[in-house]
Amino acid sequence: MIKLYTFHPEHFNNNGDQGNIEVLAAELTGALVKFEFIESVAEADFVLIGDASRAAMRHYTGELEDLRPAMRERFQSGRPTLVVGSSYEFFASECGLIPRQVPRRSEFFDGDYFGYRNTDRDLPAVTRNGEFIATSLYGPFLAKNPRTLIEMLAALGVQVELSAERLTWIERIREVSAG
Repeated sequence: MIKLYTFHPEHFNNNGDQGNIEVLAAELTGALVKFEFIESVAEADFVLIGDASRAAMRHYTGELEDLRPAMRERFQSGRPTLVVGSSYEFFASECGLIPRQVPRRSEFFDGDYFGYRNTDRDLPAVTRNGEFIATSLYGPFLAKNPRTLIEMLAALGVQVELSAERLTWIERIREVSAG
């Protein structure tokens, strides 16, 4: 049984970041793999902490602070984790980074990874160690980056092959989004 954890999904979903756990759940269901949502980061096979408003970040600061040791351990061991946007900024030090304020960038990013970011921090678009991924690219990152989705599922012990139709659909979304 694969255990999935998402931190306060009702508030850490600014740009559809919870779509990441939904796409994982859909792939697990399609592969006939049992999974459950749990309330403990320590017991989770996969952790998602999405982007949140400044107000939500302030409100949950204590709980986020309590997660620092677990996030540091997950990063160091490369355990399947996805941290997005403001949560990436919050946990940057656990990834060995020190974010600095820079002029705001609002742009589509199309390199090794694809997505949209709107940030005033100098963090890399994606910081990765194994299957621990911290990113400033919002929304359903795993759905827009199928290679990364396949790698994340493999780290969870699930082998999938995305259909040519699905890969074409993702490519069209990327083309339309990038302009």
